[in-house]
Amino acid sequence: MTGDGDGWGTWGCAPAWLGELLDLVDEGVVVCDRVDGTVRGFNRAAARLFPGLRPGRPVSMSAAPLAHIAAPRAECFYTVHEGRRLRGRLRTAHGLAVWLVHQVSGAQEAEAALFDERDRSAFLAETTRRLGASLHHGRTVRALVEIVIPKLADVAVVVLPANGRHTQWHRAGPGGARCSGEVAVEALQRVPPVADALDGLQPRPAVIHAQELDALDDVIPDELVQGGVPGGVPGGVHGGVHGSVHGEAAPEALVVQLAAGGVPAGALIMRRGPERARFDDADIDLAHRFAVRAGLALATAALYSQQAHTIAILQASMAPEPLPVVEGLRLGAAYRPAAEALRISGDFYHVAARPEGGVTFFFGDVSGKGAEAAVLAGQVRQSMRTLAMVEKGPEPLRDLQLLNELVLGDGHRFTTLVTGSARPCDDGSVKVEIASGGHPFPLALRGDGRVEEIVCEGMLVGAVPDPSFSRTESRLAPGELMLLHSDGVTDARGGTSGREIYGDQRLVDALASCLGMQAASVAERLELLTTEWLAGRPHDDISILTLQAPPRGGPPPHHQREGPGGSVRADGSVRAGEPGEPGESGESGESGESGDP
Repeated sequence: MTGDGDGWGTWGCAPAWLGELLDLVDEGVVVCDRVDGTVRGFNRAAARLFPGLRPGRPVSMSAAPLAHIAAPRAECFYTVHEGRRLRGRLRTAHGLAVWLVHQVSGAQEAEAALFDERDRSAFLAETTRRLGASLHHGRTVRALVEIVIPKLADVAVVVLPANGRHTQWHRAGPGGARCSGEVAVEALQRVPPVADALDGLQPRPAVIHAQELDALDDVIPDELVQGGVPGGVPGGVHGGVHGSVHGEAAPEALVVQLAAGGVPAGALIMRRGPERARFDDADIDLAHRFAVRAGLALATAALYSQQAHTIAILQASMAPEPLPVVEGLRLGAAYRPAAEALRISGDFYHVAARPEGGVTFFFGDVSGKGAEAAVLAGQVRQSMRTLAMVEKGPEPLRDLQLLNELVLGDGHRFTTLVTGSARPCDDGSVKVEIASGGHPFPLALRGDGRVEEIVCEGMLVGAVPDPSFSRTESRLAPGELMLLHSDGVTDARGGTSGREIYGDQRLVDALASCLGMQAASVAERLELLTTEWLAGRPHDDISILTLQAPPRGGPPPHHQREGPGGSVRADGSVRAGEPGEPGESGESGESGESGDP
């Protein structure tokens, strides 16, 4: 080592060969007793970068840029000195401050910038891919905090918009740690940047002191960020120098607003460990670009979750209620909403037991399908149920007249409807009275296998101000059955060409083949034949209701209630089985039928 300013200089009792080795290094090495203290030594490369370097002199006199960098305790830096672009790092060893500095050429700087931009673009592309892989809100939030680590931070927390006095948060930390919980809105209000981000008032990321997050210690505790030291002097961007807090300086946090179209979707809080560089301008810009994508994904997932919840409520409210258990009468039903209409049906039916015996029922089909048809179907069903509650006895013709006024007032759609009653008689038969408002005629399966139409003329409900409806009576002998169906059965398109409708004749033949079967099994079989005909193709709403006079001497069915009208399939359809009947659907334990006790 030499002391002429062109080599290593004087440095205690260090061996000469160490200085010679450091002179071979292309990167400038400057050793000081502390970051802003006396120069202890330097190599040749450092002497070329800072000609004024002298051992034993303060770094502020020997190398002004290093003294300037030392003020904010910068760990990594980039600066310009005498026309040279300098990039370097500050390290400590054996209590000494070691500066590692090198000159960056224009070509190197451009190459490094290109590499960094490619890296950031790849990160953002991966962000878009992962966040777009699911519309489940919870999975999207978990993916969001996982993506952040370790690219942008060591610990990441997403706080969701407040809903009442508490809100949810999700956190990802070192070593794959994952956690979630709730936090009081009052605690969030004590951290203004987080509260502003949740209110959509902070469009740009904000760097804050970590100690400002003390109110959220349960959400993002300091223990997760190893070596975090409270207090100290904050660092940042100063005089063109970008750096991180090191040693005694205070740790930082970055708060980023997540939003889409100006609508807040959450707030992202990021923390780094002491060994990581501070959040510089490039990090903040990347965090902002990340937040744009994350906010859109989060808002989209939240909207989808809300819609799914709403649809689930509508499905539950529109699904038929379980069929009652009535002495002397057997019931069966099948219900399959159109899949392309979010499984919300415009078909409806309802069967209610009468205190004096038998049932009242109605069965209808609103024009169109989907949510709009389902809304009117719900109104019609509630109106018919209300009329049944306030009337002393069945008045099907008057019910149709009142319902026509209701539907006509809606002004957009009409409905078909069959309403009536079924009453068991002493001889084992069932007397059926019906009134029709434009619905397909019910079919009766007689004891000899014949299928007959129960003719009951009537105009559409809600089509004209003064419609004409008719009423008729029919009797079902023991074992005979009446079928009500929507046009989703006869209009089902399928077959070999995929365009042929199922038609009335196929339905008649299918019903004739059900001779001897119980009501629930008939409903299930007809639905099965219809769906086989469709072979997975789109279809209209399909509803089937069967009423049967129990055969003489037949074993009574076991009655169970397993959902609206029967058991509910995963696709939203319903089928009614009849347990206890060997060889039929009852073997699966599905029931939506009533019969003799």
